[in-house]
Amino acid sequence: MDAAVIGCGRMGAFTSEGVRKFAPECWFPLAHAEAIEAADGLDLVALCDPSEEGLARAAERYGVARTYTDHEAMLADGAPALVGIATRTTGRADIISDCFEAGVRAFHIEKPICNSVAELRRLEEIFARDDVFVTLGAVRRHFAIYHEAVTRASSGDYGQLLEARVDMGPGALFWTHPHSVDLILLAAAGRKVQSVQARLGEVERDGDTIVNDPAILAASVWFEDGFAGHISRAHGIDFHLSCERARFAVMNDGHSLAFAAADDANPYPATQQVEFDAGNAAQGALAPMLQLTACLEGDAAARAANTALKRDIVRGQEVLFAFVQSHLDGGAPVALADIDPAMTILGRTGQFYA
Repeated sequence: MDAAVIGCGRMGAFTSEGVRKFAPECWFPLAHAEAIEAADGLDLVALCDPSEEGLARAAERYGVARTYTDHEAMLADGAPALVGIATRTTGRADIISDCFEAGVRAFHIEKPICNSVAELRRLEEIFARDDVFVTLGAVRRHFAIYHEAVTRASSGDYGQLLEARVDMGPGALFWTHPHSVDLILLAAAGRKVQSVQARLGEVERDGDTIVNDPAILAASVWFEDGFAGHISRAHGIDFHLSCERARFAVMNDGHSLAFAAADDANPYPATQQVEFDAGNAAQGALAPMLQLTACLEGDAAARAANTALKRDIVRGQEVLFAFVQSHLDGGAPVALADIDPAMTILGRTGQFYA
């Protein structure tokens, strides 16, 4: 099946050297083009980027002849089955819509998916279709070590799963915390969001528009059965799951899995490392690309998994908007229905946008 990438920067085509040096193996391949290149059944046939220099570099690296500085021109020459979209957020919703109208039915999209509530509602209609398949650049949910942690914590062997906590340091709403929210929703396993509460750093407003990308100081998502997800500013990139009688943690962005269980004889259980081998499981951005490929081929299990994922993608974007709504309401809990429908978040940091 033909595939294309729109946006040929570090997420689209060239994984940053810092990530290559420090990230655990579960993160690779990460760039969209790398993952498509590694995926059986996908053929990278086109690249698009407004920078002619970046486009030429990517075309040489991946041996792609069809190159475009405008995505509409690319689509006019024939819509691929799958598109990776690794642009900045501004304009991304329009690119998704244009690709859909041209006949694209599988999308791997960098996060966040859009800037405004209005854009989200438009995309929600597209994602609701049974013949449209979507994965998100918040890819940790596809890594075997995160699945292992959630499976063990949700097994019931240690009592009820009570909460998840994500430590991402002093991260910004759009730049960092789509990852945090997606992990919380992974652990929530389809539970309905009841309310959202957050305190943010400086928020620069222009009417209904949030101009900057505010830091999250603290945030919580509360679900229907009492399960809760929390975001902290603690150092590290760790994912904690707390049960009634045990706790699990994926440490250092997937380097290791830790576990501690209560014992009747010892109320202070020691934390131990869990020996974990992902085996031949697809990792990095390859895993979502393979899910999309399976969906296009009609695989029922992949399509069911993607239906749940599309729900979480939309819900995750709503939660990001709700964090801002809560902050603007003085840190009060808000329901997703309370989000201002006119809200737009530009996500600017200095001269750059998320």
